[in-house]
Amino acid sequence: MAERVGVYICECGPNIKEAVDVGELTIYAQGLESVVLAKPFNLLCSASGQELLSKDIKEHGLTRVVIAACSPKEHEATFEKVLKNAGLNPFLLQVANIREQCAWTIKDKRAATQKAKAMIKAAVNRVIHHEPLEAKEIDCQTDVLVVGSGVAGLSAALTLAQKNRKVYLVEKLPWIGGQVARYEKVFPTLECASCVTAPVLDEVLHHGHTDLMSNSEVEGLTGFYGNFIVKVRKKARLVDLRACIGCGACFEACPVKVKNEFNENMDERHAIYIPFAGALPAVAAIDRKNCLRFKGQVCEACLKACPFAAINYDEKDQLVELKVGAIVLAVGFDLFDARKAPQYSYGKAENIMTAFEFERMLNSTGPTAGKILMKNKKPPKTIAFIHCVGSRVKKFNEHCSGVCCSYLLKFAHMAKEKLPKATVCEFYSDLCLPGKEAQEFCDKVTGKKGIELLHMSGADSIKITVKNNKAFIQYADVSGKNKNKTVDMVVLAPAMQGVKDSKELAKLFDVSLGKAGFFVEENNQLAPVSTTTKGVFIAGCCAGPKDIPASVAQGQAAAGCILLRLVPGEKLTISPRVAVVDSELCSGCKTCLNLCPFKAITYDEKEKQCVVNEVLCRGCGTCVAACPSAAIKARHFTNKQISAEIKGLLE
Repeated sequence: MAERVGVYICECGPNIKEAVDVGELTIYAQGLESVVLAKPFNLLCSASGQELLSKDIKEHGLTRVVIAACSPKEHEATFEKVLKNAGLNPFLLQVANIREQCAWTIKDKRAATQKAKAMIKAAVNRVIHHEPLEAKEIDCQTDVLVVGSGVAGLSAALTLAQKNRKVYLVEKLPWIGGQVARYEKVFPTLECASCVTAPVLDEVLHHGHTDLMSNSEVEGLTGFYGNFIVKVRKKARLVDLRACIGCGACFEACPVKVKNEFNENMDERHAIYIPFAGALPAVAAIDRKNCLRFKGQVCEACLKACPFAAINYDEKDQLVELKVGAIVLAVGFDLFDARKAPQYSYGKAENIMTAFEFERMLNSTGPTAGKILMKNKKPPKTIAFIHCVGSRVKKFNEHCSGVCCSYLLKFAHMAKEKLPKATVCEFYSDLCLPGKEAQEFCDKVTGKKGIELLHMSGADSIKITVKNNKAFIQYADVSGKNKNKTVDMVVLAPAMQGVKDSKELAKLFDVSLGKAGFFVEENNQLAPVSTTTKGVFIAGCCAGPKDIPASVAQGQAAAGCILLRLVPGEKLTISPRVAVVDSELCSGCKTCLNLCPFKAITYDEKEKQCVVNEVLCRGCGTCVAACPSAAIKARHFTNKQISAEIKGLLE
């Protein structure tokens, strides 16, 4: 039976109509083999254009359709729906992009028209060989795993936590809140950080659709999008979450004291502890690395001190298996180790500290109860804030962290509030102030008396030495002239980097790792929260430096991508544009196995053949090109279809 092809040329307002001869194209298309109908239309994507197309398919018995219009990325899905609603398989369509590839790129109207003819001929040739593909549906899990409880993870979890859906929030620490829990105030509004985050933390803790798994880590992952199986180790807290009220009686009784990592080791905590006032959940945890009992000694100090019988030394780790449809990685960031850049003398001299250390010093729950003090317990008279430590230089990190300038301005403001007579210096090579309120905030802070901005010639044009407990700063100013300044205290702003265990996490979740330990997006422009592993999303600073609002937005964006596809009560629709293996031709050579960028191919030991998982396959065609037996076919991009298209272009 001969195919009946309809060709539709969209004028796209003036975009195509003024650049090519639409009338000549229409006459040309009418003369092509198998074409029974060809016509132009002003805007085919409009409601009237879609109605015309649907009507013609039915009235003229069209079996194939060619649309000569804009990019298929813009409206191919629109026209596929029209075909489906008109009773025609949506894959019996071919879009010729004569707008971007002709009208917008070729100034000569005659040349543009000729090229458009070739593209229409190629599309007609190709569509003849299209197959009526059918999308598959599979059962899927709609519960979701969120790894990391910073603002991005919390945002994703609360967005996802809806009716008929469970969200598992896994956090490796015994408490939630991420890095923001360390802050006293947030820029540019200088709001109280805990006031901003506390309601969110509380909502997550008491939400009926969230299951918080603190003090836990993911140990294994199998399966695929819609049907992941995750193994989570819930480490023994040794304190009953239901019985403990965080009264602190056990802290006072504990004989052990160790460095407090939450306060950047600037003070000490006990082996049973809560890191800071207001931590949630407000339940103590026992540090087994430092607890005497777990070092072979006899100690029951906390057990005897607890008035609520909440201590349980016999509690064991639990390995929990979760079934989820998608995963959101929101594991946050770490700071560049300033010890790697010896020019700053960090770790070698007193009163030279990092941003995290100063942040904790400013905090009312911190090691100095919010007082800015030097090692001698006296307040500094001069403080220097150093921008771009380990960033924007090829030796360490080429990227700009984007938030350092704003938080150092916040530090300057807070330092002047606490020490009005102190002098504050900001050493910078460039100021990065994104956001609609950042410049106003900068002007407000730098306009204060006693705050000085010193413009350096480059991000690494500085050296710090210490003499007589004073920091001696040598730098080149913006004109290249060498200068120096002596201060009491130095605060460094190290580059933001991926978390220390990012390599292990990337391997576990099968996501790509980029520079500085950040996870790589599927497409940083069009898919900024997706990864190359379908069903695994990234949000927040694990994907790159960003501020709190951007992290929250990414958490919500990742959740939105999941909500769109994984709907309770519905099956997961799989695109048929995938690779398939011809079992009669496959020799089981495994050439394709390691080439697939999406890990969609496995080897069937029983059948001794390779198998494509259609859920994971993106139809990229890498395996098709590599197969020495031509045993793999790319649906909708077969050799016959591509060859016919090329032939049409050449003719």
